[in-house]
Amino acid sequence: TSQNGWKWTDISHDLGQRYCDFAHQDMLYKVETIADLYRAKPEGRIGVVSVLEAATMIENEVDRLDVLYGLGVRVMGITYSEANSLGCGLREPNDGGLTEFGKQCVRRMNKLGITIDTSHCGDKTGADAIEVSSKPTFITHAGARALWDSNRLKPDWVLKLCAERGGVIGIEAAPHTTLTQKHPLHDIESYMEHFEYCANLVGIDHVAFGPDTLFGDHVGLHHAFAAALSIGATRKKVTVQEVEYVKGLENPSEVFPNVVRWLVKHGYKDEDIAKVLGLNIIRVLKETWAR
Repeated sequence: TSQNGWKWTDISHDLGQRYCDFAHQDMLYKVETIADLYRAKPEGRIGVVSVLEAATMIENEVDRLDVLYGLGVRVMGITYSEANSLGCGLREPNDGGLTEFGKQCVRRMNKLGITIDTSHCGDKTGADAIEVSSKPTFITHAGARALWDSNRLKPDWVLKLCAERGGVIGIEAAPHTTLTQKHPLHDIESYMEHFEYCANLVGIDHVAFGPDTLFGDHVGLHHAFAAALSIGATRKKVTVQEVEYVKGLENPSEVFPNVVRWLVKHGYKDEDIAKVLGLNIIRVLKETWAR
């Protein structure tokens, strides 16, 4: 109902409609507890954790967080790339940090059991959310700005702060994000360079993979929705050599098998591979979810 999206009625109706579909089939089910996570493999089904990338739709109503929790939302961003009533997104030229209302929301999310994600926050807003939170937080999909100067990636001090508070950083693979000077064409090598940089910076217990990949033409999607997704505003006018797809990370079915192959080839131990493929994430979910 809006060019900018994130309206309360849109989000609540969309969640309700999706869960109605879930209720009428047998493959997907809604994950609301840690125990639900572990049902998927023995049951041969797919468990879906409900995530919202921003809290924009709650406007100035903190109690809407309770409603979203009741609808099944278990992970939520503070902002998308634009500012909202909680704080500033990464496209904003002047980041004033987490608002007082934003601080109320962080505390409510802690109390309810909604894991906080600061991926699209401006640096100060994200850091404020990490510090205000009494529980670990996620940066679910980003990378290291030290390797590529883009607002979509995080500076070292934010990455370190997230890890120091027990959080986990997931490495992003959406097209033209996790590039490096060494690998300016986006592929699995540039992606894994970001992973290794972050692992060396904060430790293997605080990194994971948040590929953010799609089936179909992901680059074409970015072209079609560039303005709505604030893609141009995140790049600091850095020239990007465009690719048709991210080689080695073409879609969700390719990502993790190829990442595992890369890790094995580069000598990572089995226990460390298990951590970055999921155990680090599950640790934070256990610390942040209500049950």
